[in-house]
Amino acid sequence: MSPFAYFGETLPAPLDKKAIQLARKKLFAELELSGEMTIELQGKQLSRNDIIQYFDTLLKEDVLSYHSAIGADAVLLNFLEQAIIGPKEMFLDNPLYEDERFIQWVSPYFCHSFLAFMTNCFLVEPDEDGLVSLLANKHFMTAADARKAWDAVVRILMDDIATLDQYHQQAKNNKAASLAPIEYLMEFRYIRLIQLLPEDRFASISDSYAHSMLLACIDTFNNNNDHRDTVRTWLENAELLAVSAEIKAGIHERLSELDAMDAPAPAKKSESSPLKFIIIAVILVIRLATCKTNSSTTYNHTPVVFPQTTPWNQQRVLDSLKMKYPHMDWETIHKNRRDMDSANLRILDTAR
Repeated sequence: MSPFAYFGETLPAPLDKKAIQLARKKLFAELELSGEMTIELQGKQLSRNDIIQYFDTLLKEDVLSYHSAIGADAVLLNFLEQAIIGPKEMFLDNPLYEDERFIQWVSPYFCHSFLAFMTNCFLVEPDEDGLVSLLANKHFMTAADARKAWDAVVRILMDDIATLDQYHQQAKNNKAASLAPIEYLMEFRYIRLIQLLPEDRFASISDSYAHSMLLACIDTFNNNNDHRDTVRTWLENAELLAVSAEIKAGIHERLSELDAMDAPAPAKKSESSPLKFIIIAVILVIRLATCKTNSSTTYNHTPVVFPQTTPWNQQRVLDSLKMKYPHMDWETIHKNRRDMDSANLRILDTAR
């Protein structure tokens, strides 16, 4: 907590030891007048011993200059006190921030705020803009504190993966698994947070997370018809999260299978059957025959000539014509033809 937060405008800047000692006496007086064992500052209850320890630390070498620098940096001050950083907010460019002694001093406080921000961002309320800002700024942490901070984020994501794997195991054992614990873990706004994390630290975890999402999606598709459309979105999110080409390819393959299942079935080509051709041929023959019998007398018709064969062969030809053209009266045609042939013969005999 900044000394400015303790006393507000009553503490002048830049800080000096005389002003700090004066402010401490004033704070002790307020505590005694209240008659209480503690006094509240920014929501925290501080005892007399807490106040003594705080001011003893404040009066150490260089600490006042560090507090003065942070007090002049509203973004850094707000982050250290509230674990909050706004969109596109940046810490000031102060040469003191490169001093190893300053980093050693501020590192525990920065690490504490870093953990509080990440916990709130991943477990309470996603803050993509804040996370982008925090990752774009310099982190005032020692190597040990940085490892401690990032390990806490790793544990959060490993717990998420365990939740996804538990859902898969329940589905594998034919147990009714609730989607409630995993739906949020596969939404884009949550996946986006993981994407923003440094790839050099989280590449393998991102792949594991994406693979667990893939298994959960397959289980949901097979066992829960009401969420089949949502599965596609989750698979697309998993493909975005995956880092390795192998994991991406496996997820893309499942997406392609979904596309194939959703594609409309190609229209079947109509198969031609011999019966169809027979029917068409019969219709054409009937139409041709009808046209011949009903056509105008201005057309010349080729007479039907029966082969001059034996009576038995003539009858067989006649039977064949009856089968091909059943609508025509072949008996009458044949009789008329024979009568015409007899008449022609008589005419020829008379002429001779």
